[in-house]
Amino acid sequence: MSVLAVAPPVRALIRKEWREFRHHRMILMTATMLPIAFLVLPILNLVFYSAERAPGGVNLAVGQAMFCFFLMPVIVPATLAAYAVVGERDQGTLEPLLTLPMSNRQFLAGKVLAILGPTLVMSLGIYAAYMAVVAAVVHSEVRGSALDWTWVLGMVTVAPLLAAFSTLIGVTFSARARDVRVAEHLSGLVLLPSMLPVLLVVTRTIPATALTWLVFALAVAAIDAVLWRGALRGFDRERAISTV
Repeated sequence: MSVLAVAPPVRALIRKEWREFRHHRMILMTATMLPIAFLVLPILNLVFYSAERAPGGVNLAVGQAMFCFFLMPVIVPATLAAYAVVGERDQGTLEPLLTLPMSNRQFLAGKVLAILGPTLVMSLGIYAAYMAVVAAVVHSEVRGSALDWTWVLGMVTVAPLLAAFSTLIGVTFSARARDVRVAEHLSGLVLLPSMLPVLLVVTRTIPATALTWLVFALAVAAIDAVLWRGALRGFDRERAISTV
């Protein structure tokens, strides 16, 4: 998919998608409100941490904060991907788009990459801001655990792959659904249970070690590869255009 990203049709589709994102109210709200919430809530959770009121200890408090940062690259692309195909059809722009000299692979690559780019910038940018604030204002009892390098490794290796997973799921459902809301609901049914492994790590049910994150990353990467091939095989232009 990285090779296709330099192809002129893919670049043109990505630019078109980004222009449309800026003019879509729901997408703009998602891209602004969610990052703010996912930044402010974890910081407040740690700033006002009290050992007496937190029975799970520092590790649980930090884990709750980190879960937000792993959840963001799943929720944001799912919302954007729900509009990827069915949204185009509802606006009457899908059929003209699919008549352009662009293969199915290029079409799907453009849609996926247009969503992944902003998602990763927001997710990693918000996490970097969180680390800066934690380093500056959170007391030392919590700071060391919150800035542990294994969390950084997890974000850098797993979060982009989770974003790709969410995007591919969303685009696949969007290509088959007859309504944006149906695509969103179907994506949610798949994505929320898939966060269970992350939940087990952030709650320290599974140790948050480098090996854990690397194994998790390899597993998600393999799933992403299967989803990409499945999206290519399953994409039907006539069905995507049809409203019946």
